[in-house]
Amino acid sequence: MPAMNQDRELPPSPRSILVVEDNPQFVREIQRAIAATGDPAATTTTCRTGNDALAFVAGNDCAIDLALIDLGLPDVSGIDVIRAIHRRFPDVPIMVISVASSEDSVLDAIRAGARGYLLKGDPGAEMATAIDEVLRGNYPISPSLARALFRLAGAPAAAPDTSAFELTQRELETLQLIARGHSYKEVAREMNVALSTVQSNIRNLYRKLEVHSHGQAVTKARDAGLL
Repeated sequence: MPAMNQDRELPPSPRSILVVEDNPQFVREIQRAIAATGDPAATTTTCRTGNDALAFVAGNDCAIDLALIDLGLPDVSGIDVIRAIHRRFPDVPIMVISVASSEDSVLDAIRAGARGYLLKGDPGAEMATAIDEVLRGNYPISPSLARALFRLAGAPAAAPDTSAFELTQRELETLQLIARGHSYKEVAREMNVALSTVQSNIRNLYRKLEVHSHGQAVTKARDAGLL
């Protein structure tokens, strides 16, 4: 009877990926991008809130292979989630996928431990490529954000011109905080104003920018040089 081959290699375990995103439609887009990387057997854990993600990280003994984080979570900042993951699993690659596109948001995420940063709205193929790149040890970033970072490394940026949209300073400050991924409650606390004031500022921003969502507001403000 022939001896069994004890040296046979076992197939690699499927990757374990943590997705922290509160939008179900975008969760599905991320899952399609993960499947498109060539690892359709990857296991995905999805957390819809920052607190759920923090609890998962605190109670998980085995390191995940990748974390994909949205900054604009409904309870805590995605930056706090990135810090928690990086503290517990310092070698795990973390990539941001968010509408937040201000230079401060990108720098805060990188300083917290992120290794990649994509904007929502980038084509699905680019997301799949970026996921594959960050798993290979590279640092993918959306081209428009890369340009902003190089600009930041050069001459100081001039103060944004709000005259075209007639934004008040408080409205601009609200917009900048929203772009950084803060919730309405966090914006109110940061600006030391009532929640109703933040909501009023958001309504005014939508009207003045002629948009209907956070993503549209951030994108239009970025294109106009306000962020």
